[in-house]
Amino acid sequence: MQDQVTLDDMAEDIFGLNVRGIRSIGTSWINPGEYFRSALGSNWDGRFTPSIRLWFSLIALASLLQFIWIGSDTPLVSAYADGFRNAGVTLTSGLTFEALGERAALWIYAIAPVFQLLLFLLCLAFIPLWGRKTTYSLRVRFLFIAMIPSGSLMAAFLPAMALVPATHLTALGLILGVATFFLDAITSYRGAFQELRTFARIWRSALLAAIILALNVVANIAAQIAGIVLVTNQYGLSVS
Repeated sequence: MQDQVTLDDMAEDIFGLNVRGIRSIGTSWINPGEYFRSALGSNWDGRFTPSIRLWFSLIALASLLQFIWIGSDTPLVSAYADGFRNAGVTLTSGLTFEALGERAALWIYAIAPVFQLLLFLLCLAFIPLWGRKTTYSLRVRFLFIAMIPSGSLMAAFLPAMALVPATHLTALGLILGVATFFLDAITSYRGAFQELRTFARIWRSALLAAIILALNVVANIAAQIAGIVLVTNQYGLSVS
């Protein structure tokens, strides 16, 4: 007998976001300690989505929305176009700075989540911040739970950055950076370090959030450099 495939199943197929994923996001906001405790078991208590899959699904969803909203007339693309223009890039026949800026933005949106994921897995999971004996896999689980609330915030607000005037991009980026720092710190404080004394919870949560923020900045800068290099090589451009 064939099982009925629902919209929930399709959402799981595409984004890894189904009813269980929505529950996991809600729990990370309301009661993160419950999500952290579920990470201690092999099957997440049968109630929650694995945190690394959920985080990557949120970031991938944000990137997809950015792909949909991007256009040659959006402020972010114009900012990249101006960057190529001010750098003295010599265009090939039929190519415009706006098309170049749009292609660079698309590359950056595509590779930034991959850079973030690799940096987190290579660097952060080895840092002994958790106040208990943990395996590498458990540290990875804890890390990505801590970033679920900020990841859901990014999924909501990052696509809108394509429409923000270029003069406001830096300010908005700083606001989002501060917001994600506090969200990551508060989530860690409320969930990851509940068994520790108050001062230990505070400094560990703040340090973890600061490291996450620093790695995000490094990943995004690296993605922008890589995107520009890829576009330059793709079209065989040179700087005059």
